[in-house]
Amino acid sequence: MAVKYSGPPSSIDFNTAKSKIRSKDLVDNLEKFYSSASPPAETYEWSAEAQAEKEALYDDSVAEVIAVKKDLEYYTAYLEKMKANRTTRDTTLTQIREMYPEVAAEVDKEIDNREWFTDVVEACRSPPDASKEKAKLLERYPDQVDIIEAEFERMFPTSN
Repeated sequence: MAVKYSGPPSSIDFNTAKSKIRSKDLVDNLEKFYSSASPPAETYEWSAEAQAEKEALYDDSVAEVIAVKKDLEYYTAYLEKMKANRTTRDTTLTQIREMYPEVAAEVDKEIDNREWFTDVVEACRSPPDASKEKAKLLERYPDQVDIIEAEFERMFPTSN
């Protein structure tokens, strides 16, 4: 809009107005007033600072759209994986291990190290451990470390 209004305004076509409006005197009075008045033309100059600020906002929003599209692709694929790997009463442990190899590898490692109760949380006795979820989020969103840290500190305060 700054480019559109950077020059002086165009003149008013009073003849067209006279042909469309019933009260010709009103249009004549407005035309006389318009021709006798000479206010300075008001133009707008878009400063380089404001232009740079708007370009930075635009670049940020483009980057945000790209990030959202990337997340959308990831979560769409994840949803398809979850739909394809839906478990039922007939699902065997071997099939679950094939569907979730990262979990199977973690379980095998815990068995080899004889860590029988690593992921067990006793209700009302053990504080919740969200470190794995936090690590996943930090890995997935490295540019939002401060926000993730603050939210986890708010939800799971560490006692000092």
